[in-house]
Amino acid sequence: MHDALKPLPPLLLLGTIWGATPAFVKHLVTLGWPPMLIATCAGAGSAAILLAVCRWRGLVVPTSRAHLLHYAVSGLTGLALANLVGFTALQHVPAGFFSLLVPLSPMLTVLGAAALGMERATRRRVVGTALGLSGVLLAMSPGAALPDPAMLPWAALAALTPVCYAASNVLAVRLAPRGTPPLALATGTLVAGALQAAVFAAATGQMQAPSLAGLPVSALQAAATAAAFMLYFRSLGAHGGVVTSQTGYVVTLTGIAWGWMLFGERPGWLTIPAAGLVFAGLALVTLPARRVSRSGA
Repeated sequence: MHDALKPLPPLLLLGTIWGATPAFVKHLVTLGWPPMLIATCAGAGSAAILLAVCRWRGLVVPTSRAHLLHYAVSGLTGLALANLVGFTALQHVPAGFFSLLVPLSPMLTVLGAAALGMERATRRRVVGTALGLSGVLLAMSPGAALPDPAMLPWAALAALTPVCYAASNVLAVRLAPRGTPPLALATGTLVAGALQAAVFAAATGQMQAPSLAGLPVSALQAAATAAAFMLYFRSLGAHGGVVTSQTGYVVTLTGIAWGWMLFGERPGWLTIPAAGLVFAGLALVTLPARRVSRSGA
């Protein structure tokens, strides 16, 4: 029992950190920071922190062609594009609703891996994904996590965020050069993602001088992002992807809690059954099936 509880503390901490991301973004937006400027500063700051950690540990971030391709693809899908759609939508939708979308990422990851022949698409996983998607649709209905039907287009844009994360998960595994330390992969990905976010920010006219009032919050977000990446890759190495993906439960709960505490968001009563459907779907997709003994012993 003691060994079974070992992954719990880091997953709780990781879920709490990731659940706070929408709160960071919404606060900085209220201070006049454009979405892609937020993403660029968070990515650059967290990349600088991990580069310092690598230097302290004497770890070299490889720069072969295969590694650069991995960094570019993972950074584009997992940071630059995900933040472009997610942070833009967060200007218009509640942080709690955004957190309900997070568990779609591991579900879509399993389906994407199955489509590429990396995983098997079982009936259980298909049913789980359908439950999760129905939960998200319920969350978009009146009386749930969206207080105003006018937010639906922005909610649809926000729903592309877990699609980006899932694409990053699948492609990162597909393209990851063997034998590379996870910290090095995380650092290279953050550097590439920050550069790509800066390009998006410049292309959309969002690269501007930020208000000084938001600098402490941006620095805190960068530190939290760096800590989350280190926890994430350490959990992957110690407990595997299936166990680590369960942090989606924590992110949803803490995200709703952060939105309630910091912004006074009051989700409707339908949020509870919507979250229940999402959780049930995530469990069916990611948790291993129970083996049934045929001997009766």
